Amino acid sequence: MKNQQVAPGVFLLKAGGRFPAGPGQFYMLRSWDLDPLLSRPMSVFDRTDEGITFLYKVRGRGTDLLSRLLPGDELRLLGPLGNGWKQEGKRIALIGGGLGIAPLLYTAKVFNGVEIYLGFQGSPFLLEEFERVTNRVYVSSESGEGGRRGLVTEIFSPGGYDACYACGPRAMLATLSRICHGAKVPLFVSLEERMACGVGACLGCTVRMRSGTKRVCRDGPVFPAQEVLWDA
Repeated sequence: MKNQQVAPGVFLLKAGGRFPAGPGQFYMLRSWDLDPLLSRPMSVFDRTDEGITFLYKVRGRGTDLLSRLLPGDELRLLGPLGNGWKQEGKRIALIGGGLGIAPLLYTAKVFNGVEIYLGFQGSPFLLEEFERVTNRVYVSSESGEGGRRGLVTEIFSPGGYDACYACGPRAMLATLSRICHGAKVPLFVSLEERMACGVGACLGCTVRMRSGTKRVCRDGPVFPAQEVLWDA
């Protein structure tokens, strides 16, 4: 096991072993027994024959405990879970904002013909990981460090793409949905919601769609953007 801090409060956690996963799927992680009660959902950041890697930010007790893991400590994983991304078309855009970049690296490795747009509030991190996959990585940040100043939605245009795939804050995804809908380019979003069980039993991560209520963990986390009721 390897636990590396890559930005203030942001860690890469790698567990050795063979773990299956598709682009956009996630695992439930825990390194404790009963307290906290719930495991923590983590998108698959990367996967090789040697191990699986997760990108996370310390936001509470569970992620704080994960950040304290050392080589040799116990880590329990449940997964892979959820319905991930399927490539549609040849020219693909991946868009991530903040920790929404987490599922993009492994997706970029599996998909062909990708261009990646990354948005950060503070200093960008892990850019070299994405640049190893493609030289078409476009970066925005509040300061302009690493790329252009502004929001990732301000540097992205869907023109010319066959399909777009995005993960990040809900406001960012709603904006991308409007942009892609106007350009008649399909957008598939990975929604971030609090999860309890991760398998659809508790109904704790339900969201409203045009077709009715859906469970993010079981029916998603990936949905066509036009199906999401963004104002709900």
